[in-house]
Amino acid sequence: MALDYRTVKNWPFEPYVRQYTCEELMRFAMGFGAGLPGPLQAEDMRYIGEGCTEALPMVAVALADGEFWQRDPRAGLNWKQIVHAEEAITMHRPLPLEGTVIVERRVVEIFDRGVGKGALVHEQQLLRDECGVAIVSVDVLTVLRGDGGFGGSGEGAPRPRPVPGDCPPDETIELVTPTAEAPLFALSSEFDVTASVLGAAPTQRILRGMCAFGLAGRAVLKLACGNQGMRLRRLSVRYAGAMLTDETMRVELWHTGEGQAAFRMHAIERDTPILHHCHLAFEV
Repeated sequence: MALDYRTVKNWPFEPYVRQYTCEELMRFAMGFGAGLPGPLQAEDMRYIGEGCTEALPMVAVALADGEFWQRDPRAGLNWKQIVHAEEAITMHRPLPLEGTVIVERRVVEIFDRGVGKGALVHEQQLLRDECGVAIVSVDVLTVLRGDGGFGGSGEGAPRPRPVPGDCPPDETIELVTPTAEAPLFALSSEFDVTASVLGAAPTQRILRGMCAFGLAGRAVLKLACGNQGMRLRRLSVRYAGAMLTDETMRVELWHTGEGQAAFRMHAIERDTPILHHCHLAFEV
């Protein structure tokens, strides 16, 4: 069964209520590596533990994480060939430490790259409070590697933002990833990817893209926002490789304008790019 544009574009998502506690947000933050040894360990207390005073903005992607609808046979997708390509959050207001959000979900557009080249799906989740006020928008781009050539258009597909390559970064930080012992955001075995293919040690595990997103977000909040999550306006990343447990990430950031920065993330031990063409907008 081939991808049907109209069916996927108009997928019948139902808004759902998501209640959460401060403890749950802290667990998500720790799933992104908050509290582990390193340059942010002490400052992470702002987001975890008894000293928690604000929600780490990137936990919004975990709150919005819903059912894996792409595996529904009605969608006609080769779901095992789906690749997480890009992710972004836009902060409309700070996320409360606990409460209730309404999660609305929609497929914004589907771009056809052609036979053998796959298709690109832009999906968006919007988190609102109980009064209907927008809190966070989460934009996700996925590549359907096995579903190109369905007869759609490729015009208007998002293009990667450039990262300065002709000058050294303005800021750099190195952070460790979560350990292999029960990582919260480990990749499901359903995707049939073995960590050894990526040059991993026998004890290492592959982490989901949202974990790389959250860890990189922690890094750039420190580098550009003084570790103040309330200053974040938008954070977007493009996935370039898989992040593993028990390794070290180097995040390099370039200031590109007032309240604007570009960054990338690299796995040091494997000398492998993890995130590229990333952008940050923040309150100065």
